[in-house]
Amino acid sequence: MSLLDIGSQCPKCTTITFLPIFCPSCQHFFCSNHCAVDAHDCEGGSKSLAVAHPTVALQRCALDNCNKPSLEAFSASDSDNRTPARCTNCNASFCAEHRHPKSHSCRVEPVSAPRNEAARALLAKNFPSTSQSKTAAAPKAVKIPTDPAKLAQYRKIELMKIRHRAVPLEPKDKSAQDDRRYFNCGDKAFWARKSLSTGKVLDLLATQLGMSLSSSPLQLVKVSPEEVLLLNELFSNQVEDTDTVVVRET
Repeated sequence: MSLLDIGSQCPKCTTITFLPIFCPSCQHFFCSNHCAVDAHDCEGGSKSLAVAHPTVALQRCALDNCNKPSLEAFSASDSDNRTPARCTNCNASFCAEHRHPKSHSCRVEPVSAPRNEAARALLAKNFPSTSQSKTAAAPKAVKIPTDPAKLAQYRKIELMKIRHRAVPLEPKDKSAQDDRRYFNCGDKAFWARKSLSTGKVLDLLATQLGMSLSSSPLQLVKVSPEEVLLLNELFSNQVEDTDTVVVRET
């Protein structure tokens, strides 16, 4: 397939154009630069064109300082089924170069507010889930299995997740993984040496969270099941991996 199978070659400048414009006087197709009667030495002559199309033959592009003929000038005006070669915004007729609204600085009217409101109401009626704010949706509660086998599998998976984001409770601690207890506190994950007492873990957590130890007594509480931890006992004996604890005032 050659370019001429889908386009047309202007007989004036031999340029191949994919938007050829038909001259009704000489019955040839031209590019946008030579489609005017006086631009290609029309064989039919301007007089015969004026007689055949007295109202549209001399119609020029509506853009100021453009002398090219408009696309509407070369459309058959006696056809009721044709698509008008006019701008859908301003209804003016332009040449091929200025036919796009942006090319002739067309003023596009903004959509009115009532129309926007009607569109929102229609969306809310047919798609109620999309009209609700994403931030208003309540987070889904994590259901912890009660079956011992499923619970062990659940803790194993959660432990793999927490290991990737947990930070040492003591910044310089380099204990081996087997000697660590991984736990959550708020939205943060920590690990502590299994040999640390609960009181020491409480002091380190308060420091990490920027809480004052002198203002009021603090206590460490395991969330599920809720249990106040004994400060003189080992932290690892009272908390399992992936458990969640909170620091609160007594």
